[in-house]
Amino acid sequence: MFSVVIPIYNHAEFVRPAIWSALRCPLVKEILVVDDGSKDGSDKIAASMAATHSGRVRDLTPTSGGNRGAHHRLNELVELAQCEWVAVLNSDDAFVDGRFEAIVRDPEFSDCDFAFGNVLLMNERGALIGAKRGPLDSWAPFRPSFDLLRMVAERRFVELLYKQNYLITTSNMVFRKSLHARIGGFRPYRYVHDWDFALRAMLLGRGAYIQRFVTAYRVHSRNTILESERKASMEMSSMLDRFQAEASRFAETNTIG
Repeated sequence: MFSVVIPIYNHAEFVRPAIWSALRCPLVKEILVVDDGSKDGSDKIAASMAATHSGRVRDLTPTSGGNRGAHHRLNELVELAQCEWVAVLNSDDAFVDGRFEAIVRDPEFSDCDFAFGNVLLMNERGALIGAKRGPLDSWAPFRPSFDLLRMVAERRFVELLYKQNYLITTSNMVFRKSLHARIGGFRPYRYVHDWDFALRAMLLGRGAYIQRFVTAYRVHSRNTILESERKASMEMSSMLDRFQAEASRFAETNTIG
């Protein structure tokens, strides 16, 4: 039922457990991996896993190699996915056991195009260090005028997401392949491609919040978002300005992009 797509870059110590976390679920039909020019042997680990599990893991790393960025590799993999439903997994994260079963059992999943859930936080060794319950447990408090429980019940996810990225990671996304095509895929942002994609996906599609812990996000010193606070902040501001303009145009014309 699900295609899992895993872009890989310099996560040799995390790649194997990431792939295994997807292999454990019988609802995952295929796992598509691509190495984006790693220098630490991640590509060899991915190739070995694909050879061992050739029926379900496909290594699509190009022979030309090179580093194209997560957004580019994600778009490549989604286009090659065979299932209508696609789940992203970053090569340093992991899926929680039973996540796909919990997603498909949830009543909200039956009529959605994009789903997300709660996220566990783990350190480099995989030890649990925290947890986030979507918009109900965000990094910073929403303004007092926000009635969170009511907004969640009314599926006002875009309004909340515009204020902060409570999804945390692309690994917390499950979406229809047709929705990915409709919104134009992931855009070439380095730090906020996940946030931007989720905003557009839930503006043009129907979102569902699965109130279960479905993803384990790994916090470590090499998280991309930690590279440069200034650059990340500038990119975030630019993305949100663009989204606001597009959302206004969509409200007037029902077109975006």
